[in-house]
Parts: sequence; C-alpha cells; structure tokens
Amino acid sequence: MKRLIFLVLLLILFSFSVNAQRLRIDIANQDPNPVRAGEVVEVTLKIENTMDLTDHNTTLEIIPEFPFSLYASSPFIDIGRIDSREVTYKDFKLKVDNNAADGKSKFTIKHRYKDDKEDSSKYEFFINVEKKRLEIKPYIVASDIVTSGNSGKFTIEIANVGRQNIQSLELELSDSTDYKLLSTSNYIYIGDLEADDTESEDFSIYVNENLNNVNIPIKLKYEVNDEIFEKDFNLVLNLLTKEEAKKVGLIKNSYTTYIIIIILVLIAIFFLYRKFRKKW
Repeated sequence: MKRLIFLVLLLILFSFSVNAQRLRIDIANQDPNPVRAGEVVEVTLKIENTMDLTDHNTTLEIIPEFPFSLYASSPFIDIGRIDSREVTYKDFKLKVDNNAADGKSKFTIKHRYKDDKEDSSKYEFFINVEKKRLEIKPYIVASDIVTSGNSGKFTIEIANVGRQNIQSLELELSDSTDYKLLSTSNYIYIGDLEADDTESEDFSIYVNENLNNVNIPIKLKYEVNDEIFEKDFNLVLNLLTKEEAKKVGLIKNSYTTYIIIIILVLIAIFFLYRKFRKKW
C-alpha cells in the first residue's frame, strides 16, 4: 500500500515538473494583417511562463508549412531565462508563397530545450493570408467620333483593378473590318502599371459607313512575378445616327443646298421676267 502511494506521489511530482516547464504562447501581432501572397509578414509572439518555477533553458523551434517559409530568421528562438509569471515578446518573419490561397494558414512551433531534450508540446498558429488578385480592365474612356463615315480620335484607358503590380505592359490594336487605322502604329509599350492605377493611350481611326457600333479588338501582354500573360479584349465604340446626332446638337444642319436652290430659282425667275418683259 505504501509503495502504491509512493508511486502515485512520484507521478504527481513528475507531472508537475513537466508542466512547470510549459509556456503559454500566443500571437500578439502580425504585420501586415492580412498579409498578401508573395509578401513577408512579421510575427510577434507573446510568451508567458504561467507556472511557479523559473525556466532557464527553453528555446522555440519554428516549423513553417506551406504557404510559409522562414525569411531572414533562424528557426530557433532562444527564450533564455523566463521567471515565473514573466512575459516576453519575440519577433520573426515568414515569407508567403505566391500561390497562397485566401484565408487562415497554419504554422507550428515546437517547445525545445538547450540540452536537446524535447518537450512533447507543440503549438499551432494561424496567419491571415489574402491572395493577390490579378485583374486588368481596358475600356474606351473618351472619343470625338460621333457618327460613322468620319475620322477622329478615341482614348483607351487600362485599369489595374487587381492587387498585383504589372510589369512590361504592351497594348496592340488587332485587325478590324469596322475602321481604318490612321495612327502611325497599332502598338504601344506602356511599361509598369501599379495596383489601383490607370494608364491612357490615344488612337486615330476612320470609321466605315453604315455602322452603329465599332468593334475594336485589342491584345494586352504583361508580366507578373516573372510570368507572362496575354489577353484579348473586344472594346465597343457606340455611335449615333446622323438624325440622332442632329437632335442632340452634335451635328449642325447644313443649309448650303437650300441656299443654292433658292439662288438658282431666283436667277431663273429673273431671266423669265426679262424675257416676258421684252415681249410686252
């Protein structure tokens, strides 16, 4: 019986000894929050010794999992001496993979000792990740071409409405049966276009007769994170009929023909008058 009691007390003492080395670890901050795919996040850990014993030789091992990898940081964090009820803070950095998905992503921290003795405790943490959305939008922002059968200029604006910067952006007007290009070239090199920014380019064309809409096919080519993208778009330039344009005052009525007819009629009347006057 005494031997059984001794074993129970020994187990309790051993359990307390192990638990005395346990730490409470939390993420105090992540910067930025959320972190975007392809970027680096700085993580601040809050480490607290919740037990009544001083911990002298504890280190933490950072074990990153996809989409994380260590960035300019050692996988080991030396805690050193941490007294009972003491709180300390440690920082490290993680790089987020370009292909990371939206949501919370996990990494693990293992509790280690300097004497290579391993504690069985592991801590799982989650970082808020925001996927970089890639989206580019071209559109016709202005035009002085009102009706078909006329020449003029129109402006294409390209908006980077995504979350990634774009490099080496190229714009090319593709062939179309709706118009004839009057600009010297159908190709323009734009270059870099940052997220939430726009760039505009002008082209001059002659629009063929009897069209209500002008189809303007274009091709955009650009680079993001060393990957080349090519996309085709069809922009539409809406036109008015001559009657609609006159109604809204965009085309003025021409009275030249009427004036010429009136002049010819008056001349004819004059000669007729002279002819009949001589007879009288």
